[in-house]
Amino acid sequence: MARLGGAKEVTDRLTALAQRCDGALAPARAQLAAALAADDPDQLLQAADACQAVGAELLAAEAATAAAAAWRRAHQTRRASAAAHRAAAAPARCEGARTPLLTTAQSTAPLTDREREIALLAALGNASKDIAQALVLSVRTVDNHLHRAYAKLGVTTRRELAQTLRTPSPVPRPDHQHGRSETTTGG
Repeated sequence: MARLGGAKEVTDRLTALAQRCDGALAPARAQLAAALAADDPDQLLQAADACQAVGAELLAAEAATAAAAAWRRAHQTRRASAAAHRAAAAPARCEGARTPLLTTAQSTAPLTDREREIALLAALGNASKDIAQALVLSVRTVDNHLHRAYAKLGVTTRRELAQTLRTPSPVPRPDHQHGRSETTTGG
């Protein structure tokens, strides 16, 4: 019931039941219901952590999906994208399961082909200047594509980008042109 929109009605009952049950699943479910009732993205992500810790991957995905929706309503697109990306990983481990809460995650904008191409090159440790030369683009265009990809994926560094795209993390190297590390926002 909590996962179908009735969280406020069942939170107290689930919390009381969780106190009487052995194990960690009932408290995790109660935490999820309370977070759904509050519609608080931080609480929802904590509930996702609790659900994941007890092996409830589908519940964790639902909590992260609800957090993404809450972040979107708060106009926090980067946080929404990060939560939606986290949510997308769990159903893959649950044999493509679909629930009403999970369907809201599909509203996250996918990367364009060019954003994906540039993001993959950056995630492998290539400097923006090198990517620009290889693709015959300006460095500014590469950085703009990276900026949009970072926002869509909910990441802020090339290391996070590599983790998100499942590539080896880049080795930080100085960006001599701008005097900053290449593992930050582009270079």
